[in-house]
Amino acid sequence: YASLQAAMAAAENGDTIVLMDDIALDTSIKNTKQLTLDLNGKTITGTDKNTSGNFYLINNVGELTVTGNGTITLVAEHNREWNASSVVIANNPGGKLIVENGTIEHLGGTDMAYGIDNLTNGKGTYAETVINDGTIKSTYRAIRQFLNGIEPTYVFGTTSMGQDLFSAIGIGARFSLIF
Repeated sequence: YASLQAAMAAAENGDTIVLMDDIALDTSIKNTKQLTLDLNGKTITGTDKNTSGNFYLINNVGELTVTGNGTITLVAEHNREWNASSVVIANNPGGKLIVENGTIEHLGGTDMAYGIDNLTNGKGTYAETVINDGTIKSTYRAIRQFLNGIEPTYVFGTTSMGQDLFSAIGIGARFSLIF
């Protein structure tokens, strides 16, 4: 295939895509299928050129398994400060990401740089991330669990999900104090 995007578009559920060479990407790739990405010791080098808005190098809403002991890196060319995120792999509601091995790394360039952004809409549609082995790193946060659209209730210092207030804030939860 001429590109990773073309290979993913042509693949069927259950297929494995094997990288034969290092590749460079400056656009987002969306996965909606059940696929295995075998890095085969190669590197995907991503460049986030956005000047506004979020950028996801790999936008997963299917089931994606990453294997093959390769590397996926991303660097942002423009610092959007705290206004937008730059993400190597965004695992969106309904998505499942399985990292078998390899390295997922955000090299920075913007304040909100994530290796993996596990996004949950708070309405019963969850994103699942399983890391069996490998290295996830970033200049900001290697992995973020984001509960979008949910404001947990705090009773005696814990959320309705069992988290203490400081842990929940540390993963990006919003909160309201009621006196």
